[in-house]
Amino acid sequence: MRILYALFSTFIVFSTCAQNALNFDGVDDRIITNVNCISGNSARTIEARIKTTANALPTGSGGTGQKVMVDWGSTSNGSRSTFNLFFNNAIRFEVAGNGVNGTIPVNDGLWHHVAVVYDPSATNAVSLYVDGVLDVAGNITVTVNTSTLIPIRVGRRIDDTGHFEGNMDEVRVWNVARTQAQIQANMNNELCNLPTSLI
Repeated sequence: MRILYALFSTFIVFSTCAQNALNFDGVDDRIITNVNCISGNSARTIEARIKTTANALPTGSGGTGQKVMVDWGSTSNGSRSTFNLFFNNAIRFEVAGNGVNGTIPVNDGLWHHVAVVYDPSATNAVSLYVDGVLDVAGNITVTVNTSTLIPIRVGRRIDDTGHFEGNMDEVRVWNVARTQAQIQANMNNELCNLPTSLI
Protein backbone atom coordinates (compact mmCIF):
# COMPACT_ATOMS: atom_id res chain seq x y z
CA MET A 1 0.00 0.00 0.00
CA ARG A 2 1.25 3.44 -0.89
CA ILE A 3 0.07 6.40 1.14
CA LEU A 4 1.43 9.71 -0.01
CA TYR A 5 1.59 12.48 2.55
CA ALA A 6 2.25 15.94 1.19
CA LEU A 7 2.30 19.50 2.30
CA PHE A 8 -0.06 21.43 0.11
CA SER A 9 2.65 23.70 -1.25
CA THR A 10 4.65 20.75 -2.53
CA PHE A 11 1.54 18.92 -3.70
CA ILE A 12 0.22 21.69 -5.93
CA VAL A 13 3.34 23.54 -6.99
CA PHE A 14 6.64 21.69 -7.17
CA SER A 15 9.90 23.58 -6.78
CA THR A 16 10.80 22.66 -10.34
CA CYS A 17 8.52 21.94 -13.25
CA ALA A 18 9.17 18.28 -13.85
CA GLN A 19 6.92 16.57 -16.34
CA ASN A 20 5.68 13.78 -14.11
CA ALA A 21 2.27 12.40 -13.24
CA LEU A 22 1.17 10.21 -10.36
CA ASN A 23 -0.27 6.78 -11.03
CA PHE A 24 -3.06 5.61 -8.73
CA ASP A 25 -3.75 1.85 -8.55
CA GLY A 26 -7.47 2.10 -7.74
CA VAL A 27 -7.00 0.08 -4.56
CA ASP A 28 -5.33 2.13 -1.85
CA ASP A 29 -3.20 4.90 -3.37
CA ARG A 30 -4.00 8.44 -2.28
CA ILE A 31 -2.49 11.76 -1.26
CA ILE A 32 -3.31 13.11 2.18
CA THR A 33 -2.66 16.81 2.72
CA ASN A 34 -2.85 18.98 5.81
CA VAL A 35 -4.73 21.78 4.03
CA ASN A 36 -8.14 22.84 5.29
CA CYS A 37 -9.62 24.13 2.10
CA ILE A 38 -12.50 26.29 0.94
CA SER A 39 -15.43 26.23 3.34
CA GLY A 40 -19.09 27.09 3.46
CA ASN A 41 -20.73 28.23 0.25
CA SER A 42 -17.62 29.96 -1.13
CA ALA A 43 -16.66 29.86 -4.80
CA ARG A 44 -14.08 27.31 -5.93
CA THR A 45 -12.52 25.76 -9.01
CA ILE A 46 -10.95 22.30 -9.09
CA GLU A 47 -8.87 21.16 -12.05
CA ALA A 48 -6.77 18.14 -13.00
CA ARG A 49 -5.29 16.33 -15.95
CA ILE A 50 -6.31 12.68 -15.91
CA LYS A 51 -5.74 9.55 -17.97
CA THR A 52 -7.84 6.50 -17.10
CA THR A 53 -9.61 3.46 -18.51
CA ALA A 54 -11.44 2.71 -15.25
CA ASN A 55 -15.13 1.86 -15.40
CA ALA A 56 -16.55 4.38 -12.93
CA LEU A 57 -20.19 3.46 -13.47
CA PRO A 58 -22.15 2.56 -10.32
CA THR A 59 -21.55 -1.02 -9.17
CA GLY A 60 -25.18 -1.93 -9.89
CA SER A 61 -24.68 -0.82 -13.50
CA GLY A 62 -21.65 -2.99 -14.20
CA GLY A 63 -18.98 -0.54 -13.09
CA THR A 64 -16.61 -0.40 -10.14
CA GLY A 65 -18.03 2.78 -8.61
CA GLN A 66 -16.91 6.38 -8.42
CA LYS A 67 -13.28 7.36 -8.94
CA VAL A 68 -12.43 10.40 -6.84
CA MET A 69 -9.91 12.98 -7.94
CA VAL A 70 -10.23 15.55 -5.11
CA ASP A 71 -12.27 15.58 -1.91
CA TRP A 72 -12.47 17.41 1.44
CA GLY A 73 -15.00 18.29 4.13
CA SER A 74 -17.21 15.92 6.12
CA THR A 75 -19.84 13.29 5.39
CA SER A 76 -22.75 15.45 6.60
CA ASN A 77 -25.32 16.42 4.00
CA GLY A 78 -23.98 19.30 1.87
CA SER A 79 -20.65 19.38 3.71
CA ARG A 80 -18.33 17.54 1.30
CA SER A 81 -16.66 18.95 -1.83
CA THR A 82 -16.00 16.03 -4.18
CA PHE A 83 -14.75 16.04 -7.77
CA ASN A 84 -14.95 12.57 -9.28
CA LEU A 85 -15.80 10.30 -12.21
CA PHE A 86 -19.07 8.46 -11.85
CA PHE A 87 -22.25 8.29 -13.92
CA ASN A 88 -21.57 7.99 -17.68
CA ASN A 89 -17.85 7.60 -16.83
CA ALA A 90 -17.99 11.39 -16.86
CA ILE A 91 -16.96 14.00 -14.32
CA ARG A 92 -19.22 14.86 -11.40
CA PHE A 93 -19.25 17.45 -8.62
CA GLU A 94 -21.04 16.44 -5.43
CA VAL A 95 -21.50 17.81 -1.92
CA ALA A 96 -22.83 14.77 0.01
CA GLY A 97 -26.50 14.45 -0.71
CA ASN A 98 -26.57 15.81 -4.26
CA GLY A 99 -24.40 16.47 -7.30
CA VAL A 100 -24.20 17.55 -10.92
CA ASN A 101 -23.22 14.93 -13.52
CA GLY A 102 -21.33 15.44 -16.76
CA THR A 103 -22.16 13.62 -20.00
CA ILE A 104 -18.78 13.22 -21.74
CA PRO A 105 -17.03 9.90 -20.94
CA VAL A 106 -13.35 10.48 -20.10
CA ASN A 107 -12.22 6.88 -19.52
CA ASP A 108 -10.83 6.37 -23.04
CA GLY A 109 -7.17 6.06 -21.98
CA LEU A 110 -6.30 9.53 -23.31
CA TRP A 111 -5.21 12.58 -21.35
CA HIS A 112 -8.06 14.96 -20.53
CA HIS A 113 -8.16 18.23 -18.66
CA VAL A 114 -11.20 18.25 -16.37
CA ALA A 115 -12.52 21.10 -14.26
CA VAL A 116 -15.44 22.04 -12.06
CA VAL A 117 -16.36 25.61 -11.21
CA TYR A 118 -18.66 26.28 -8.29
CA ASP A 119 -19.99 29.86 -8.32
CA PRO A 120 -22.83 30.41 -5.82
CA SER A 121 -23.72 33.74 -7.47
CA ALA A 122 -24.29 32.22 -10.94
CA THR A 123 -27.65 31.14 -12.33
CA ASN A 124 -26.16 27.66 -12.72
CA ALA A 125 -23.78 27.37 -9.79
CA VAL A 126 -21.91 24.30 -11.08
CA SER A 127 -20.12 24.17 -14.44
CA LEU A 128 -18.26 21.06 -15.60
CA TYR A 129 -15.56 21.34 -18.28
CA VAL A 130 -13.75 18.68 -20.32
CA ASP A 131 -10.71 19.82 -22.29
CA GLY A 132 -11.80 23.44 -21.85
CA VAL A 133 -15.29 22.87 -23.28
CA LEU A 134 -18.41 23.29 -21.14
CA ASP A 135 -20.07 19.89 -20.73
CA VAL A 136 -22.87 20.63 -18.26
CA ALA A 137 -24.06 23.50 -16.06
CA GLY A 138 -26.54 22.92 -13.26
CA ASN A 139 -27.39 23.36 -9.62
CA ILE A 140 -27.00 21.49 -6.35
CA THR A 141 -30.37 20.87 -4.65
CA VAL A 142 -29.06 20.80 -1.07
CA THR A 143 -27.47 23.65 0.88
CA VAL A 144 -23.74 23.79 0.18
CA ASN A 145 -21.89 24.25 3.46
CA THR A 146 -18.48 22.63 2.95
CA SER A 147 -16.75 21.63 6.16
CA THR A 148 -13.03 21.89 6.86
CA LEU A 149 -13.12 18.89 9.19
CA ILE A 150 -11.04 16.68 6.88
CA PRO A 151 -8.37 18.38 4.73
CA ILE A 152 -7.91 17.78 1.00
CA ARG A 153 -7.52 14.21 -0.19
CA VAL A 154 -6.44 13.34 -3.73
CA GLY A 155 -7.25 9.97 -5.25
CA ARG A 156 -10.01 8.91 -2.84
CA ARG A 157 -12.97 10.19 -0.85
CA ILE A 158 -12.58 11.31 2.76
CA ASP A 159 -14.32 8.12 3.95
CA ASP A 160 -11.70 5.97 2.19
CA THR A 161 -13.87 4.95 -0.76
CA GLY A 162 -13.82 5.72 -4.47
CA HIS A 163 -10.09 5.22 -5.08
CA PHE A 164 -8.95 6.75 -8.37
CA GLU A 165 -7.46 4.40 -10.96
CA GLY A 166 -5.17 5.89 -13.57
CA ASN A 167 -2.80 8.82 -13.93
CA MET A 168 -3.33 12.29 -12.52
CA ASP A 169 -1.31 15.47 -12.95
CA GLU A 170 -1.58 19.25 -12.40
CA VAL A 171 -4.23 19.05 -9.68
CA ARG A 172 -5.28 22.59 -8.79
CA VAL A 173 -7.71 24.02 -6.28
CA TRP A 174 -8.58 27.72 -6.59
CA ASN A 175 -10.57 29.83 -4.13
CA VAL A 176 -12.37 31.65 -6.97
CA ALA A 177 -14.76 30.73 -9.75
CA ARG A 178 -12.49 30.65 -12.80
CA THR A 179 -13.92 31.60 -16.18
CA GLN A 180 -13.87 29.30 -19.18
CA ALA A 181 -11.28 31.57 -20.80
CA GLN A 182 -9.04 31.30 -17.73
CA ILE A 183 -9.37 27.53 -17.70
CA GLN A 184 -8.53 27.30 -21.40
CA ALA A 185 -5.54 29.63 -21.05
CA ASN A 186 -3.74 27.40 -18.53
CA MET A 187 -5.12 23.90 -19.06
CA ASN A 188 -2.10 22.75 -21.07
CA ASN A 189 0.49 24.59 -18.99
CA GLU A 190 2.39 23.63 -15.87
CA LEU A 191 2.28 26.31 -13.19
CA CYS A 192 5.76 26.63 -11.71
CA ASN A 193 4.90 29.60 -9.50
CA LEU A 194 1.98 30.14 -7.15
CA PRO A 195 -0.60 32.36 -8.91
CA THR A 196 -3.03 34.48 -6.93
CA SER A 197 -6.06 32.47 -5.75
CA LEU A 198 -4.39 29.08 -6.26
CA ILE A 199 -4.43 27.63 -2.79
